[in-house]
Amino acid sequence: MTMIEDALREAFAAKAGTKPPGSLGDIADVAIRNAGRIRRRRRAGVTGFAAFIVMAVAAVATFHAVSPGGPADTVAQPDLGTHTAEPQATPNTQTVPPATGKEVGVFDGQQGQESQTVRLKLPDNGNVAAAYKAKDGYLVVNTESDGDKQLVLQDEHDNQKVLVDKASNIAVAKDGKKVAWAQEGRMTVAARTTTPGATTNVTKSAPAEQGLTEQESIDVPQTAVPVTFVGSDLVIGREEGAGFDVWYSGRAYKQSWDATVVRIFGTHPDTHSVYAEVKPVDSDAPMCLALLTLGQPFKVTQRRCGLPMAAKAGGGRVSPDGQWLAYPVEGLKQVAVLDLTKIFTDAAAKTWTKTWTLKVTTKTVWMNATTFVVDSGGKFRAIIATAAEGSTAEPLVESEDVVLIEPLYSG
Repeated sequence: MTMIEDALREAFAAKAGTKPPGSLGDIADVAIRNAGRIRRRRRAGVTGFAAFIVMAVAAVATFHAVSPGGPADTVAQPDLGTHTAEPQATPNTQTVPPATGKEVGVFDGQQGQESQTVRLKLPDNGNVAAAYKAKDGYLVVNTESDGDKQLVLQDEHDNQKVLVDKASNIAVAKDGKKVAWAQEGRMTVAARTTTPGATTNVTKSAPAEQGLTEQESIDVPQTAVPVTFVGSDLVIGREEGAGFDVWYSGRAYKQSWDATVVRIFGTHPDTHSVYAEVKPVDSDAPMCLALLTLGQPFKVTQRRCGLPMAAKAGGGRVSPDGQWLAYPVEGLKQVAVLDLTKIFTDAAAKTWTKTWTLKVTTKTVWMNATTFVVDSGGKFRAIIATAAEGSTAEPLVESEDVVLIEPLYSG
C-alpha cells in the first residue's frame, strides 16, 4: 500500500462528527430538467486525473482531502478565440457569502501534514456534479434543483464567487485556466482572470479579484455540451448516439457531428488527440478503442477491437501520465485496465488488458499515475494498474456522501 493510500485512510479515520445526510450525484449523472424543458446533458466525457476525496453535506460541505502528486508534464491550454470583438468580463459573476458550520482539516497526502481548513457552501436542494482543486482554491460545479449548473470558486480566503450560472453543462480545462459552458443554445469559452487586490499599506494587500473573461461564443444545438479541451480546441457532444464534434479555436464553427464516436475517455498527452470508443465496423468485435486526431470527422490513427465492453453509464478515465485507461465494465461487476502504450500493438488485446472482479459504480478517479479509485458500493477501493490482474483492490474509506475532487495542475 502506498504512502498516499496510508495517508488517506489515516485522514478519514481521524475525522470528527457524524456522517452527513444527503446524497451526492456522480460526475456522469444526467441532469433532469423541469417538465417541458430540454434534457440538456446526456453525456460528458471527462478527462481523468489524480484525486482528492471530499466529505460533503447537502447545504454546507466540509471536507478532508488528500493531495497526490501531479504528472511529469502539464501543458497549459493556449488562449482561445477571436470570434468576439473584444474580451469582456462575464456578467453573471457574483459574490456568495462564506459558508459556516463544521470545519474539517485538509490533509496533504504528499507532505503528510494537515495544511488548512476548508468550508464549502452548496446550493439549496442541489449537489456537486464535479469539483477541482486549483492553486487558488476550489472550483466546484454545482447542480441546482432545476438541473442547471453553476461554477463556483472558493479562494484561499474562504470567499466564494459564482463564475458561471444557469448553464446546462460546464467543462474545466485540466490546468484550470479555461472554462467552457453551454447555455440556451450558446457555447462559450472564457479564461480565468485575476486582478491584484488594492494595497492598503506596505505590508498588506486586499485579496485578488477573480473571475472569467469571455473569449469566444458560438451558436450550437440546444442539446450540445462541452466535453473536453484538446490543446486550444474544444470537443463537444450531444445526446446519446448523436455523436461528437470539434470547435476549433479562432475559426468560425460549422457543425459536422461524427456519430461513429461513442464516447470520449480522455486526452492523449500530445494534446492533439483523444482516446475514444468508436462503433465497430464490418467484422470488428466490440468494444473498439481508438486514438483519434481532431477532425470533422475525427481521424482514426490507431484502433483495437474485442476489448471488455465499457459500461454505458460511464466512469472511464485516462491516467494522468496517459499510460493507462481504466473503466467499469458493462454490468458493473468488473473494472478493466488497459496499457495504452501497448494496446495498439500486434499482440493479442488480452495481453495488455487486466480485469478486476468487484462490484462498482461509475464514481471513479485516478488518485495518481497508477492508482485508480472506484466506488464499490459503500466503500472506495484502490486498483493498482501495475499490479497483477485480479490482485486485491485495497479498501480505502466509506464512499457514501463523498464527492471526488480532481486537482488542476497549473490553476
